[in-house]
Amino acid sequence: MKIALDIQNEFDPDYIEAIRQLTGLPILNNSDADQFSHSLCLDESGLSLQRLQSGSGETNQQPTRVDFKDAALQYRLNSFGKQQGLAKAVGLNRHEPMHVLDATAGLGRDAFILASMGCQLTMLEQSSIIYALLQDGFKRAELTDDEELHAILHKMTLHHADARNWFDDIRQGKQPEPDVIYLDPMFPPRHKSASVKKDIALLQDILGYDEDSQDLIASALGCARHRVVVKRLGSKPQKPGKGGIKPGFIVPGKTAHFEVYV
Repeated sequence: MKIALDIQNEFDPDYIEAIRQLTGLPILNNSDADQFSHSLCLDESGLSLQRLQSGSGETNQQPTRVDFKDAALQYRLNSFGKQQGLAKAVGLNRHEPMHVLDATAGLGRDAFILASMGCQLTMLEQSSIIYALLQDGFKRAELTDDEELHAILHKMTLHHADARNWFDDIRQGKQPEPDVIYLDPMFPPRHKSASVKKDIALLQDILGYDEDSQDLIASALGCARHRVVVKRLGSKPQKPGKGGIKPGFIVPGKTAHFEVYV
């Protein structure tokens, strides 16, 4: 997998250089485009991630970006409230809004939902490419005149950081202990599925899978005041593998379920 930075319009050279320095990506030229599998594209709509070629050689025309005004995200925001699985897993159906450490931020959607319910969110993202997408999403959202959106974003703080290092800092008293730690790592799929969403598939391309997911969970335990919540795709809970840590309880859902370690 090779990724390049694709500049589609005229932008401030300092801004382009800041993205290039952050991501370490080369600038895409038409002459060498066939050497890259993905692009981080900067155009008038902001930054987006795109698969240039699929396994069959077909170009993927649908980019993925961080968009807090996305219709599906707004539907989640306005339709389910604290009775949705995510809120129950964190404990918002019984407790006041809390400080949540989203240690694997991804595209920031779950963090946004939790912030909309009043939680203070500290978001960590290790990948420089995904972090750049998140930064761009925050920047575009702040430029809108949507005061309700601004109020939610002001509850969210983003850091380019490795979760395990952050957990070590919590143990050493260098970072505050959150009420809840939320994990949505890229677990290796136990069953192949053709219905994997485009955005998730692209993140899998970039991030790969967290083969040490049990170590990540174990590292998080003891760093939160109340609980550690782990999101897993699929409606049916899986038995923990050999040496795996058993959750205290499971919050089921239609497309994902949540393991809760109290």
